[in-house]
Parts: sequence; structure tokens; C-alpha cells
Amino acid sequence: MKKSTSSTSPHKRIAARWHSLSRGIRWTILILVALLFAARLAMPYAIKAYANRQLAKNPTYSGSIGDVWVHLYRGAYHIENINISKLGGEVPVPFFAAKKLDLSIEWKELFHGALVGEVEMDAPQLNFVSGPTPEKTQDGTEGDWAKTLKSLFPFKINRLQINGGRIHFENFYSTPQVNIHIDDVFATATNLTNTRDLPKQLPSGVIARGNTLGGGELELETHMNLLAEKPAFEVTAQVTNVDLTALNDFLKAYGKFDVERGRFALFTSFAVADGRYDGYAKVFFDNLDVFDWEKERKKNILQIFWQAIVGTASTIFRNLPKDQLATKIPISGSYENASVGTWSAISTLLKNAFISALVPKLDRSIKVEEVKEKPAKEPPPSSPSH
Repeated sequence: MKKSTSSTSPHKRIAARWHSLSRGIRWTILILVALLFAARLAMPYAIKAYANRQLAKNPTYSGSIGDVWVHLYRGAYHIENINISKLGGEVPVPFFAAKKLDLSIEWKELFHGALVGEVEMDAPQLNFVSGPTPEKTQDGTEGDWAKTLKSLFPFKINRLQINGGRIHFENFYSTPQVNIHIDDVFATATNLTNTRDLPKQLPSGVIARGNTLGGGELELETHMNLLAEKPAFEVTAQVTNVDLTALNDFLKAYGKFDVERGRFALFTSFAVADGRYDGYAKVFFDNLDVFDWEKERKKNILQIFWQAIVGTASTIFRNLPKDQLATKIPISGSYENASVGTWSAISTLLKNAFISALVPKLDRSIKVEEVKEKPAKEPPPSSPSH
């Protein structure tokens, strides 16, 4: 006895339903599907044209992008080979370039009732250039980059991830030319729009690390409240184990001296609140040797004289048991009246040289509460006009 099938196959059921529709409805569905397919194929080209138009609106910088890829399943698209350069052609390097820029919806924030986006950058480069004229100088201050980025993505950016970034400072016109860079930059910025409404005074954060010229290491941690009427944030950062000989081009160009050997470290912490800031920076030079007569006698007499002064000063203010030159610089003030405690820095320098060396680490982190509680400094009286 043959076993009867209890039901027809799914394909036959779908075909039966399709044929049960009127001819007009079937044609309407086919046209809609074709239009959606065509729109999907055209979407990357439309996004590319739109992005190039937005980049072209910047009055000082021009931009271009490569291929665009759309990922509808995660509400995202990514741009390849983005390049932004200063107009005029007098700066030989782009202001910003990246191998890939991925813009997507941050899905996990939907569970917190917020529709926001995240940006991930692969191998971005940022190039600051110092030149003798504004046309040959590049610092990015002329363009509204927040507005440009916002125009490329319809949602507020809540999270930013940087992978393998690089930051350059260059001067092609100094003698010698200067090229200082931080490589392998990895950074994460979170909760930039305060979507979580966290019960914290500083709900947003940035953590970054990288490698400096001369084999040094950079670490940075920042906590912020970007939505406050007057932005508040706390910063702790350190740069350690930098071989100073790798910075000789910079030292020659800006300080008119160089070093034979030595290592450099910097530790800083400061906070900003209510339009004021307070903090400190600790600077260390270990095993420093500035003046080498056999090398310096090949220079002219003025160069020899200046380098001898620098070398002598570093010897006088060095902690001999630890072969260390160091100082702690307090930094405090307001946006209208900034000040650095010069005499306090000199006092610490002398104390370190003749009494005890500073410990090469952060003393403590400066908190915004301390800045708020500290009385504001009165601005100096203006000199009478004649």
C-alpha cells in the first residue's frame, strides 16, 4: 500500500499562491523588487557622490574618497582611501588620510533608547605642518571637521575607534627639517553623546596608546562631560623611555642644540572645570649629555657658545647620584588668563638637582572637584594708558 503525502512541498505552495494573484499585482511586485535591487546596486555610487560633495564644501580643504561598500544587514557603510588635503597645493602632505572609515549604527545602544552611530578608522594619518606662511601651514583649525563628519553620517557619533593610527608634526622649512611622529596609535572614545545617562560627573571617556619617535611609549586616559555648558574633563598622560638623540633634528631647529645621549620622560595630569584648569607636568632627562667639544668645534663660534651654555646648565641642575635632570611644572589658570608656575618650576628643579630626585611616575590624578573648589585667580590689572 502506497504512503500518501500529507502536504505538498513548500515550493509548490509558494508557486500556487503566486499564480493565485492577479496579473497586475504580480507585475507590481516584480517592479518593486527590480527597483530595490537597482537601488541597492546604485547606493554605493550615490553615497560616494554625496560624500565627495560634502567634503568639497569645506572652504580650506579638499577631499576625495575611493570605493564605498554598503552593509545593509548592520546599518553601515565603509569608505576606502579617504584623503583630505589643504587647498592651494603648497602643503605636500594631506591633512588627513585613512585606509578605511567605517560608519555604522551602534546597535547595543538601541536597547538604551538611543539611535546613535559609531565610527571605526583603520590606519588613519593626521599631518600637522609648520610653515613660514599661513598657506604653507597646516593645523586643521580652518575647517569645521565636526560639521563635515556629521554630514557624512545621519546619526550622532557615540563611539570612535582608531586602529593603527599615525600622527605627524613636520616642518619642511626649518634647518634641519623636522619630522616627529607617534605610530601604532590605538584609541577608543565611548559614550560621547551620553546615551547611557550614567550617574557620573564625567560619563564619556578616551583611552589611547602609541609609540613615539625614539622608541618611547605614550599612554593617555581622559574622562569628559562634553554636554556641560562649560566642558569638564580630567586627563592623565605619560610619555616614557624616549631616546633623545632621535629628536636631534627638532632640538637643532627649535633649541639650537643637540644631544650626544639621554632619555626623556613626561608625566602630566590636569583637570578642567567651570572655565578653569589645574594640574602639573613632570619632566625627566636621564643620562643626559648635551655638549661634546670634539663634535662642537666644527661649528661656528655662536653655535659653540650656545651649546656650551645649555650643556653647562644641564650639568649644574643634574641630580648626580641618579644622573637625572628633572622638574615639576604646575599649570593652572583659566581660558582667559592662563599661567604656568615658572618660579615653582625653577624651585623644584633646584630641589631635584641638589636634594633628591623626583620619582618618575604620576604623583596623583587631578580631579574636577579640586578645580571647582580652587578660587579663581584675579586677572592682573591693566597698565594705565598714556
